[in-house]
Amino acid sequence: MKAKVNVKVSIKNVSKAFSKLQVIDNISFDVVEGQFVCIVGPSGCGKTTFLKMVAGLEAPSSGLILVDGFPPNPKNRNIGFVFQEESLLPWRNIYENIRFGLELRSNKDRKSDSIIEEMIKLVGLNGFENYYPNQISGGMNKRVAIARALAVEPSILLMDEPFGDLDAQTRWIIHKELKSIHEKLKKTIIFVTHNVEEAVYLGDLVLVFSKRPIKIREVIPIELPDPRDKLSEQFIKYRERVIGLLREDLVLI
Repeated sequence: MKAKVNVKVSIKNVSKAFSKLQVIDNISFDVVEGQFVCIVGPSGCGKTTFLKMVAGLEAPSSGLILVDGFPPNPKNRNIGFVFQEESLLPWRNIYENIRFGLELRSNKDRKSDSIIEEMIKLVGLNGFENYYPNQISGGMNKRVAIARALAVEPSILLMDEPFGDLDAQTRWIIHKELKSIHEKLKKTIIFVTHNVEEAVYLGDLVLVFSKRPIKIREVIPIELPDPRDKLSEQFIKYRERVIGLLREDLVLI
């Protein structure tokens, strides 16, 4: 008997257009509780627009998006978001930046202090609580952003190309840390990236989007043991499979 799966995010026949520009064309898929889903697609195809719809920041033109069985509503604050661009408040130290999301929820009781301390420990920033964003590295700033998003105990975590500005070595380190965090918390994560290797390393599932208007080219379960070896034959096969799908959408001008 198969174990019952809990669908956290359901995308049903979703399309999105801005005036005459069709961005997303009738896509459907489900994200199961605890899954780490990575989305890749050609640059500018509309991946960020899609993620904003899941967050409730944009409405679909047609179709239905459900998070925990309901249309997403930013006011409910059950969705954590880590943005591509820098989002920390420079006048707040690390501790205060992590507290920010809890303040928006009017959660200022003593429990919030213990939550912040737990998040600081989770992302390995003990001892840096009183530092400001300009006093720490880019990788550490990303950890703060992740801690802030997780501090509000969201139902799902959305990440929009969060590591695109990091150097290769820092990115490799934070990949391992994010995998560890996912293993500990079992959070449902939808992660948008243009980096195929990143998607195969992090994801339980990789969705390959087409060029605009977005359709789903393929849904690829990544069946690799952890920790994943980027030099293994199977890893390279997955990577080349995704790259091959993306290359099919390249248009020669």
